[in-house]
This record gives sequence, C-alpha cells and structure tokens, in this order.
Amino acid sequence: MIRFGSFQIEPRTWLLSKDDAPVDLSPRLVEILAFIVSRGGEIVTKEELLEKFWPDVNVTENTLTRAIADIRKAIGDDPSAPKYLETASRRGYKFAGPKDSVVQSDPFQDWVKGKLALDTLDGSKLDEATRAFERAVAELPRYAPAHAGLANAYLLQYERTRFGSKPDRGLMARAIEAARHATTIDASLGEGWAALGYLLSASGRTEDGQAASRRATAIEPDNWRHHYRLAYGAWGEERLRAVDRTLALMPGFAPARMLACMVFVARGTIERAEREATMGAEIQRQQLVDQTPLPAVGFHWLRGLILASRGEHDDALAGFEEEIASASTHVYAREFALNARVAIGFTRLAQGDVDQARTVFAGALSHPKAVAGAYAIDRDRAPVDEAIAELIKSERHVEAALVTAGAEVIRGDTDHAIDHLDKLLTTAPAGPAGWIIPIDPMLAPLREHPRKQALFAKLAARAA
Repeated sequence: MIRFGSFQIEPRTWLLSKDDAPVDLSPRLVEILAFIVSRGGEIVTKEELLEKFWPDVNVTENTLTRAIADIRKAIGDDPSAPKYLETASRRGYKFAGPKDSVVQSDPFQDWVKGKLALDTLDGSKLDEATRAFERAVAELPRYAPAHAGLANAYLLQYERTRFGSKPDRGLMARAIEAARHATTIDASLGEGWAALGYLLSASGRTEDGQAASRRATAIEPDNWRHHYRLAYGAWGEERLRAVDRTLALMPGFAPARMLACMVFVARGTIERAEREATMGAEIQRQQLVDQTPLPAVGFHWLRGLILASRGEHDDALAGFEEEIASASTHVYAREFALNARVAIGFTRLAQGDVDQARTVFAGALSHPKAVAGAYAIDRDRAPVDEAIAELIKSERHVEAALVTAGAEVIRGDTDHAIDHLDKLLTTAPAGPAGWIIPIDPMLAPLREHPRKQALFAKLAARAA
C-alpha cells in the first residue's frame, strides 16, 4: 500500500482512492503515479518511464505528457503549483511532496507476519502480531481474514490477563467485534466463524459459540484449527469427536489432547486421562528442544495432578517442577507454572511438610488456590474471602465455587464443601465446569467422603 497526502494506492489492483473513496483513473496510470511517488523525490526520466510502461512500443513523448496530464487531473494537481507531481524541465518528473510524507506498506505481508507470530503462542511476539493485524485491517478494511486474525490476536491479549485478578474484558469485546466483522464481510470464511465460535465459548456463550464453530467446520471440513476450536467450545462426546478429527488432520497438535484429557478426568476414566497426559508431556518435552510452532504447555502439571491423586507424591512433584522449569514466553506458560506451584504446595501439605508448603504458597498468592493453601496453614480466612469476592467480581464463578469448597475442606466442614460442589454441577451451564474435582489436590480429603460417589457420578453424567 502506498499513501501520500489523502491518497492511497493498492499495488495489487492498481486502484487509487482518496479518503477511502475511489478515484477514476486507469490501472496503467495509477501504476505510473505509484512509480514516481515511490521514488521519494528522485527524478524519474522520461526515457525510464517510456521504457518501463511502453516497452517495445513506438510511442512519442506526447503519449507520456498526456498520461501525466490525466494523472494530474485525477488527483487535482496544478502543474503551475504542483503539490504531488513536479516537472523536471526536459528531463522527467518527480514527487513534489516531502520524502517522509510517502508511506509504503504491505498489508498482506502484515497479515502473514501477524499469523506466523500468533502460531508461536509467544507472548513476547503478541504485541507485534496485534500491531501487524491492526495495520492490515486499516489498509484493507474489507479483507475478512485480517479481521479474523485481529480477533485471534485480541483473544490472546485477553488470555494474558485472564488469570490475573482483573481480566481485561474490553479486549474480549474487541475480539468478538473483530470476528463478527470478519463474518459480515465474508460469510464463507471459515476462519471468521471459527474465531467467533472460540471467542463466544471463551466468554461463556457456549451455545452460540458451538453454532459458530460448527459452521466453520461445515465450510472447511479439513481445517484442523476449526475442529480444535469446536472441541474447545464443546463438551463430552462431541468434544472427543472434535479432538479425534483435529488429531487426524494434525497428529502432533498436543493441546487437543489436553481438551480430551479434561473429559476423561470428569468421566472418572483416569487411566485414559493419564495416557493422554503422558503423551502430551512427551510432546511438550520434545517441543522445548525443537522450538516448534504451536507448542504445548500444561501437561506436566496435569499428569502430576493425576499421579498425586493416587498418592504418588514424589513423581507428581517431579512433574510439577518440570512444568515450572519449562516455563517460557508462551502465552499460557505463566498460568500453568503458577498452577504447578499451587499443586506443589498442597502436595507438600499432604506429605506433612508445612514449612515447604508455606514457602510455596507465599510465592504464588496471585493464585486464589494459593491463598486457600495459606489459610490451611495460618488459619486466616479473610484473604480467602477477599479472593473469592474478586473471582465473583471478575465473573469467574466456577473458580469461585471451587475455592469456596476448598476453604470449607480446610475448615474441616466437608459436608458443606460437597454441597457447594453439588450446587456448582447442578447450576453450571453445560460444559467443563468442575472437571478438575476428582484430581484437585485442594479437594483431596473429599475422596473419602460418603457422598463422593454421587458427586462424581453427576460430574461424569455432565461429560457424557
């Protein structure tokens, strides 16, 4: 894209516009104008212009003179007082404006750069990717893939804030708006519907999200990304089918296994969950060496939770430590490293190592469950209540219910803890709410409760 003054030239189509309104000028003349403008004030000789634009054609300088006159007329440039095209006597023409007033950019290249940066899931590249998509959208406001890419960039920007105490809901709203715009511009663009589906599901509008994701897979049934996003928004058997389709199209994409593992944990098929988590952990370990795109995170933590739920504490701790050690600039790395620290704290408590648990929790108090862990040691309930109130304020109601149940377990009132979890599973919309209950180390004492089986059966029924 070439900009000068209020004019804009699209090099791929040689269309000229002024303030986004088309200017009537033939593509050949637009190309001549762009050639002169892009030289930034350097004289372009008549011979050079004739050779470039009329090669092997016997034309006179009058042809070039008429062409320049037509260009000047189209852009409203007065040859006696030129603003854009100046005649260099007997030599040629040059751009009359300041050199720094010409801006050349390639919105398609910006789109490609943004897409490649997003695929790394590298938080350090996220700002750059977002700016690239914003430039592409500004330059090509009717190019639907640019809006879909911007939606994905805003989503990952939001995800960086989601785990903190104050998620940036404005970013989520902007992401949804960009995705909707993409589907409005081009209803046949699967990427637009897939992005919208993922975003709606992430914002809690599960049914609308699933509908958009299904539309994406119908438009482009062989696109593994669309099936993965459908898997994210779906639950139970539909999620597992979408995961299977994702892995059939993209066998090495480990994050799909994470989604499947959540279903297996909720169903109580822990051995199958462990197999998925182990495969994911192996991929995550190898990707750390290979530095591949779309890397996996979180599997060492997840496998550690499963091991800890069986009392294999030493192996679980090794997994948690590996998750922390593998932390990188991945968008979700900090979240899973923090999850791992919390899991270490509760595992140390289970081993009776209170001092070590206290140290771990003290270093992870930005995590609400770490606040609950500190309560288990110092018995100060006020910070837990504050953390729960903040979760509710941030509309993280499932997490609030889990921490509330955890606080009741710590207080020794396991009956009330079961009540809270039962209410969660009864009232939460269809989806993965509470999937972690069977392996959450904070809730480990409930595994001996008489009502455990009924609670787990309700969780499993939700994941059917």
